[in-house]
Amino acid sequence: MTEIIRAFTPELEIRSAAKGGDGRTVEGIAVPYGRRQRITADLTEQFARGAFSHQLGAPNRVRFTREHMAYGGAVIGKAIELRDDAAGLWGAWRVSATAVGDETLELLRDGVLDELSVGFRERQQRRLPDGTIERTKADLVEVSVVLQGAYGRGATVSAVRQMFGDPEAVAAACTCGAASRAAQAAQILAGLPILPAAA
Repeated sequence: MTEIIRAFTPELEIRSAAKGGDGRTVEGIAVPYGRRQRITADLTEQFARGAFSHQLGAPNRVRFTREHMAYGGAVIGKAIELRDDAAGLWGAWRVSATAVGDETLELLRDGVLDELSVGFRERQQRRLPDGTIERTKADLVEVSVVLQGAYGRGATVSAVRQMFGDPEAVAAACTCGAASRAAQAAQILAGLPILPAAA
């Protein structure tokens, strides 16, 4: 099953001690429901409310990352709460006390990073009368803090989506910049000399 990534712009909040937290828990909407978004020239999609409801009881299985793992990202924590809200899939993510985790929290506090991206595996979908693909059931794999998301500032939370494995699909679907970085890396690698095999 191919993993897909989508990004949204969330209204993220770091839970302070005054709000029952320790300053290391990030909250927000990971995926907006019922919001159509053009992903490529051939794909407009939205998520149905409840698309991730089968995972609400096991949030700890969803990784929290800084950028997507497939593009050199790092795990910075895990989900500790997930719930279906009218606006979308709401989550709370605990950021581990690591160098990357601490840096990410500082960038979130400063408003430098403020968008989320989800990596998911689609399980069920339907085509709406206007041609929009509605994701009705999907497995959430990771939620990532990213620089730019597909749903822009209009969503309560941001998620960038692309397909893992197929470079053409990544280039077509990605809006987080990973495809252009992957293309640049491929160009650099193509220009390097091939070393002889070890004896």
